[in-house]
Amino acid sequence: MNTLKKIGEVAELLNTTPRTLRFYEEEGLVNARRTPKGTRLYNAEDIARFRAILQLAQAGIPLAFIKTLAITREQASTGAQASREVSCVLTTLQATLRGQIDMMRQLDGELTQVMRTIQSCSQCTHPPTRQGCPQCPINQALNTSDILNLIWEQAVD
Repeated sequence: MNTLKKIGEVAELLNTTPRTLRFYEEEGLVNARRTPKGTRLYNAEDIARFRAILQLAQAGIPLAFIKTLAITREQASTGAQASREVSCVLTTLQATLRGQIDMMRQLDGELTQVMRTIQSCSQCTHPPTRQGCPQCPINQALNTSDILNLIWEQAVD
């Protein structure tokens, strides 16, 4: 039996908001069934589709790309064409994700180094400013990390 769920139930199940689900429906990514009074109802396939959309969106994949992925197969005229075109979209998606993973690994390494640098100040009694602690290890490390530049106050010229 394919139980239908209301939008609020689906939102709770997916840890999102009804507004988010309505937005994805407005964008043509999911089609809801409606009761005579207009209540949206979703089946298990709709929920799986929402889950995939949310997962990709949370990974930083642009909505336009998610739409392309969602409609590529249905626009093909043959299985062979669908296979080629969907494979191309998936290859692009995978390359995008791998680039993000590489960027995240670099950021993770930088954050580890920043935490070590910040930890060197854990016993310092000087004010945490460029002028208050001119010998601060952070002052010496600012040229090695953009994150440190974000944390440390801006230089006033």
